[in-house]
Amino acid sequence: MIKPESIENLKSLIDIADVIGNYVQLKKQGSNFVALCPFHSEKTPSFVVSPSKQIYHCFGCGASGDAIKFIMEIEKLTYPEAIEKLASMYNFKLEYTKGNSFVHIDLLERVNSFYISNLYKNQNALNYLKQRGLFDSTIEKFQLGYAPSSQEQFKFFKDANLNKKDLIELGVLNDSGEYPRLIERITFPIFSQSGKIIAFGGRTITNHPAKYINFTNTKIFNKSKTFYGLNFAREHILRSKRIIITEGYMDVIMLHQAGIQNAVATLGTALTREHLPILRKLNPKVTLSYDSDTAGINAALKASKLLYKEYFDGGVILFGEGEDPADAVAKGKNIEEILKNEIKFADFIIEYMTKKYDLKNPVEKKQAIDEFRNYINELPDILKDDFSIKVSQYLQIPPNILKVRTNHMQNLNLNKKIDVAEASIVKTLYENPNLMDEIIEYLSPQMFNTHFEELDAVYKEDFENPKLLEIVLRDDIKSLDIKTLKNQIRKLLIPYYQKKMLEIKYSKTLNNEEKMHYLKKINLKLLKLKKGELVESDIPV
Repeated sequence: MIKPESIENLKSLIDIADVIGNYVQLKKQGSNFVALCPFHSEKTPSFVVSPSKQIYHCFGCGASGDAIKFIMEIEKLTYPEAIEKLASMYNFKLEYTKGNSFVHIDLLERVNSFYISNLYKNQNALNYLKQRGLFDSTIEKFQLGYAPSSQEQFKFFKDANLNKKDLIELGVLNDSGEYPRLIERITFPIFSQSGKIIAFGGRTITNHPAKYINFTNTKIFNKSKTFYGLNFAREHILRSKRIIITEGYMDVIMLHQAGIQNAVATLGTALTREHLPILRKLNPKVTLSYDSDTAGINAALKASKLLYKEYFDGGVILFGEGEDPADAVAKGKNIEEILKNEIKFADFIIEYMTKKYDLKNPVEKKQAIDEFRNYINELPDILKDDFSIKVSQYLQIPPNILKVRTNHMQNLNLNKKIDVAEASIVKTLYENPNLMDEIIEYLSPQMFNTHFEELDAVYKEDFENPKLLEIVLRDDIKSLDIKTLKNQIRKLLIPYYQKKMLEIKYSKTLNNEEKMHYLKKINLKLLKLKKGELVESDIPV
């Protein structure tokens, strides 16, 4: 029997439009989608899918329900079979009970209780939060805690009889189980939309170079699809029809403390396409509230371009120089007034895309025009004309100068030498950026012979790189499933390490002891690769 909480975790990941879109062609109509009903014959669409309500209804035959009901009806499956079908579609591992004697213990809840108890034992951690301006009630609401030393944590895990394999699978321990992922850090539990803990983030108080870290992806957590604080903010977002997206935990926490309770944050990553299904469900106006430093503005520009292209209404809020939302709240600034100064997405894109160019210089102005032309070419037809007019007015040029190509492919050199194995890996990671964290430890760009620049562009999320687009826009290059992807990487790594072994063997810069060390490591890697395992890329490239 499938555990009820496992089903709830799966439901939190499902987007009904994505599910139904695999079976029928959906067309956007207002906040909903319409299609010809798959359950009866019709010529005029009467089948409506509501992302915000996560239901479908046919006004012709009366069929209605959620994503699970749809799969049951379309595939003629039982309820458990439909759950398992959806789990396979989302690569989600279901959990099952072990008979009537099974007693569920929520491991992450127990770990969180341990972290919370340790916060009040560590004065430095508590002082840090108080210095940032947090009230005790806020610390309690967001269940902030403290992860002590590795030794103390392992003692707790042992005393609490927590299963080591489960601790590894859920991200509490690193992949080898040698140490906790969070050590001597303030802890921020990350919740699902339904309020269950699915992961943790941590903030160092010991000057560790990685100021913030998050759990890597697990069977119940995907950081590229998760918004921190959404469990607290969801109802406020639905009521206000507005969401404020920030960059970090403290921004969310301080905004909620100031009464701005529709604030959420991305988790150590830029806003991606994988976040969009959640936004479409909520259907709010989107306000980006990032840091005002260069990195924050660049992230806001990238997110604005994505959201505008996908028909989201909203804009960007810029705080003072070098200031973030948490700082502004701590200084007692009127956040509601600041939020009124929103710059619309289109205006923000135009203003900040041109900031890097000297428009008085004809050469640089031409470069700005070319960049705008490329972006306009990506826009849906309904947005192209309006945006082109705004750009032409800003640059003081005739609109026809921004006339764009109708086909990306006409500029692609399809005769260019392509390494299909490398290109398929690049395309898979481009289309599934959530896999990058899982793959990057095994595969570095220097390991490719042909498409190292394209792989580097994917890792840097430079998704407008022309060389990268030449691969991802080719129909003859196929995206891979996760199993095939890992096998493809494994096959590429074997000749790479064999070549590396020869380079080290005949190296004139390494002494014999160093050579023996690296040759032994490579031999072990090759043995593992030939057994079907992937290996970390910790040999000098």
